[in-house]
Amino acid sequence: MSLKFWEKTSPRGKRIVLVLILFLFAILVTVAGILTPMSAQQIKDESNQLNQTQQEILKMDFIHRTGAIFLNNFEICLLMFVPIFGLVIGAITLFNTGSVLAAQTITENAGKATQIPPLLVFAALFLFPFTWLEFISYSTALSEGLWLIRRGSQGELKREVKNLGKLILFTAALLAAGAFIEAFLIGVVG
Repeated sequence: MSLKFWEKTSPRGKRIVLVLILFLFAILVTVAGILTPMSAQQIKDESNQLNQTQQEILKMDFIHRTGAIFLNNFEICLLMFVPIFGLVIGAITLFNTGSVLAAQTITENAGKATQIPPLLVFAALFLFPFTWLEFISYSTALSEGLWLIRRGSQGELKREVKNLGKLILFTAALLAAGAFIEAFLIGVVG
């Protein structure tokens, strides 16, 4: 029955379904990073590295902050477009993102009576549009990497390269919007 669904689905519908599946994959890999136990030293190292990066970003003006966030996210996203390699890089990056988030949350919780679980912090990030825009971009890139393999095996790689170009521009636009929002919020909350 599920195979009939796939066969009856339009090419655009198949792409959307694959992006949704990879969106869930991205969330699950990030959650795995959050849930993976870390030593006290790993937590300290991850948290210190994140704090250093945050301090550098806070020192920037709005335009440079936006550019730095965009370039970091877009570079990661571009790597995710690469067939097979992109899926590996994406999984590693998302897993590490979860680990860093967990380490930061654990560090922030230290000495406090009320402990906020890292999974709750991760879920709360989805209240912000930039989180959605980043995860949509990453899952789109991962999806296109798989489509490049499929179309290449069907002898339609040249046609798929046109889609690749469009999707790179699409993800760049999403990530630029996300960087703008994130940089603004950092400036406000600081």
